[in-house]
Amino acid sequence: MIELQRVRQNPFYILEILALICGALLPLSFAPYGYFWLQFPLIAYIFLVCLDQKPITAFRRAYFFGFGWFVHGIYWLFYSLYFHGGMPAPVAVITIVLLSAYMALFPALAFYLSNRLIKTSSFKMLVLIYPISWMLFDWLRGYFLTGFPWVQIGIAHIDTYLSGYAPLVGGLGIGLLVTVVSGLMAASPFNAKYKITVPSILVIYISGYLLSQIEWTEAIDEPIKVSMIQGNIAQADKWKPENYRPTLQMYKELTQQHWDSDLIIWPETAIPGFRYRVPFYLKSLAKEAEETQTDVMLGVFVRDAESKRYYNSMITLDNQKYLKRHLVPLGEYFPLRPLLGFFAQWVNIPMSDIDSGKDEQPLIEVAGQPVGLSICFEDAFDRSVLLDLPEATLLINVSNDAWFEDSVQPWQHHQIARMRAAESARMLVRVTNTGVSSVIDRNGDVLHQAEQFRREVITADIQAYKGATPYVLWANYLLMISGVITLLWFKLKRKND
Repeated sequence: MIELQRVRQNPFYILEILALICGALLPLSFAPYGYFWLQFPLIAYIFLVCLDQKPITAFRRAYFFGFGWFVHGIYWLFYSLYFHGGMPAPVAVITIVLLSAYMALFPALAFYLSNRLIKTSSFKMLVLIYPISWMLFDWLRGYFLTGFPWVQIGIAHIDTYLSGYAPLVGGLGIGLLVTVVSGLMAASPFNAKYKITVPSILVIYISGYLLSQIEWTEAIDEPIKVSMIQGNIAQADKWKPENYRPTLQMYKELTQQHWDSDLIIWPETAIPGFRYRVPFYLKSLAKEAEETQTDVMLGVFVRDAESKRYYNSMITLDNQKYLKRHLVPLGEYFPLRPLLGFFAQWVNIPMSDIDSGKDEQPLIEVAGQPVGLSICFEDAFDRSVLLDLPEATLLINVSNDAWFEDSVQPWQHHQIARMRAAESARMLVRVTNTGVSSVIDRNGDVLHQAEQFRREVITADIQAYKGATPYVLWANYLLMISGVITLLWFKLKRKND
């Protein structure tokens, strides 16, 4: 009888369907749309429909929310899998659906465990328990099975006062604040403590503004002149044999036009092949670079002479190199090969089974500065960027987002890079094949930006910085430890009650 009453109150799972719609709207808060304010009512909704529900009901509703969130948030994988990977369209769609279904488990488990293990007032659930659980499981999403921390909600707030918290608690911590604000909004109409809602939100935002006025790092040395080449080679043309020599010639000519720069950077895999096949080409460039005292950094695959394995790398003409640490699943390697190896028969991506570099690698030094390098989606992992800090005085991200054509992915990726700059209080130079190439200052603001899908060279003066923000020193550890202790305290309190 009780179950029948619940069905009548929620016919046809209307609340779950609304949760799915709310989740699907969440990616509109990210670039290029920028409707960051959407997050507050959408998250407030899922908080309210999970409040005081059975754990399995909270799990189901949060799962629908998460599924909509990730299907829309990562739909652009279809471009790389189908158009450039040769995967049949139905299989590509199923792959995205399965990945989204897996990722939706994280928010679903956050609400399930909150409702199952913790019993406290509705107000505390909305403004404390749910936000902390969301943060912990979103952090876990970035680690489990190598992790995929895309469309984390804090990233969408790089252009708001909340970005002032980035040097303190990072993008993950900003996401925690977003959920706290959402919880306050959800609690205000139903709780006697509603009078604290507006003042609390004002304090959060004013504090963010004040934090943004702090200079966390110190400029060192004179600015260096950097030229960034956006080659604009369509992914469909990149690996065609007839385009190999024209591509090399194009990059060489654009480089020769900027020998007055201190540093010239090419994008990821600018040379569509292997270093050992272009020794004379690189030697010729190195000779010219030596005459003008210009450093050149370029993307190319390198081969280990002993293991015969290949690496996606960035090299300099004086033989420094960085090997990509974090590879793209199904694009550069096959995770859980005994289970997922069958995907190989449908994926026809060049260099889709390579090795990853070690976490600990010496920093490349160019133009007199040690730089922190990330290739492709490595900058989505804050922990990967932090490996090079605080020693690195400048951050460089190179990428080839041509895989995803004119989808939202390049803009989402660019927004992530901006957050990494703000977290570390370092300038970040982003060099891509087809866009979005840009120069980002230490606050995460864009100083220069190339037009997407256009061959262009950005030349700018880049300032190096030294010092460490609090986030560089403690990463996410303080957030994680504090969050776990808080949840354990409420759990023990319930047991004692």
